[in-house]
Amino acid sequence: MAPRARRRRSRYTPRRWLPFLALSALIAGAALLDTDRPPVAPERLDPSLDITAVPSVARADAISTAFYCAGGTAQGEDGPAELSLVFANDADTGATAEVTVLSDTADPATTEVEVPANGRARLRLGEVVQADWVGAVVDVRGGRVAVDREVSGPLGYDAAPCATTAADRWYVPSGSTRRGSELYLSLTNPFPDAASVEVSFATDRGTRTPRSLRRFSVPGRSVRVVSVADLVTERAEVAATVRVRAGRVVVDRVQTSDGEGDPIPIEGTEATTPAPKGLVSTPASPVRAPRWIVPSARTGTGVRTQIAVANPSGRDARVDVLLRYQEPERYAELAPVELTVRAGGEEVVDLAAITDLAADANVWVDVRSLDEVPIVVERTTAYADPSQVRGVATALGSPAAATRWLVTQAGSSRSRNGAVLVTNPGARPAAIRAYSLESGVRRELPAASVTVPAGDRRSLDLSEAGAAASIIVEADTGVVVGSSLAVTSGPGVALQPGLPYPEDLVSIVAPG
Repeated sequence: MAPRARRRRSRYTPRRWLPFLALSALIAGAALLDTDRPPVAPERLDPSLDITAVPSVARADAISTAFYCAGGTAQGEDGPAELSLVFANDADTGATAEVTVLSDTADPATTEVEVPANGRARLRLGEVVQADWVGAVVDVRGGRVAVDREVSGPLGYDAAPCATTAADRWYVPSGSTRRGSELYLSLTNPFPDAASVEVSFATDRGTRTPRSLRRFSVPGRSVRVVSVADLVTERAEVAATVRVRAGRVVVDRVQTSDGEGDPIPIEGTEATTPAPKGLVSTPASPVRAPRWIVPSARTGTGVRTQIAVANPSGRDARVDVLLRYQEPERYAELAPVELTVRAGGEEVVDLAAITDLAADANVWVDVRSLDEVPIVVERTTAYADPSQVRGVATALGSPAAATRWLVTQAGSSRSRNGAVLVTNPGARPAAIRAYSLESGVRRELPAASVTVPAGDRRSLDLSEAGAAASIIVEADTGVVVGSSLAVTSGPGVALQPGLPYPEDLVSIVAPG
């Protein structure tokens, strides 16, 4: 393989740093028997993609569906990352969710939540168990339910879909232990028998597996948390891989940034941005894939975005990172950012360092491993302008498209602003219809009906949706949906991937 220095590049030199983490999300869906639904394109899912590992809406024919939600605390109002669950149900019949709360100190405790038809429900885990760190196993009976986990604390707010699988491999593409930042890995074992795991970290100084984490035990039906800063000190960037030797676990990542760290330089310039301040809590990825879509990204005044590319495989990966403008006809096409990501390593593309990128432009990102080496991709954005959104957000990209998505939380109110974005990575236009679920009513949102041109993206008009609405996005070809929730009363922003309907997952089709 050619060395990295020989690869053609755009005017950008990747620099390793990513002092924070967070996430993007969107929603889509439609009733199974909706006779007005647009026809589904005949694209097929890539058979190499394990769709059971992609967080998704419960299947229509499932007797019950399990969700795994962790990455938070249950210490009371002053807890650093107090964990709540949000349930959305796209069905004309109600559903029952049995929630078993696991922790690092307390015995498991179980409660039930009734999720109304075409509606939403919420549960704060601190009402069930008091503990430093908690997680939940959610068994849903009936309905077509999706579950989000939401955290809040003094440093901010975050939300992300709950995992729908327990796996033997988990990947965290980025993180930081530099001054002012704390990074934690939350390991949840939902099963009766103990699990044994090995945790390795990739930094700019190479890959290491601390002795204490080579056979780390996670007792049955419990949560164990690893403070990464105790093992990998003062690293601007840390990626993690969790391999399970015995059993299966669920892995979440929590990153806190107090804003007191050193300013972050922008590669190739004398400029810096302030140290980030915010709270990130997102699930790790059990999936590797050769292509990922990040449905939205932005850089400009008070906004700094990075794309992290982790390669947990055993051979180097040649990767192209393609930045695509919204309304691309208005801009000159950008050359791909070309990376060679070493085996077991990670690279970060800082959008602020790409000199050809138009300021304050909306883009989406297409990340491709040229030799089909499977990789993991996520986006992190820091918002530092006090007059705008404040906080840090991280979201995994999507390794697949779908024709229906569900966004659990998307409405806007006095305290939150919600947005849903649809990206069309395919070769033909995508006709979009959107629906809201609120107070037992499922209704179409005509203002959100839009055509997204091939290779383009659009933000949906949600003015007709209520403040407590969940949103379904429906397309006649495969698209990728993401959403954002920004807290208006203080620091806090969440970028969330949407939850696809599993029967509607399709291959990602290249533009043109």
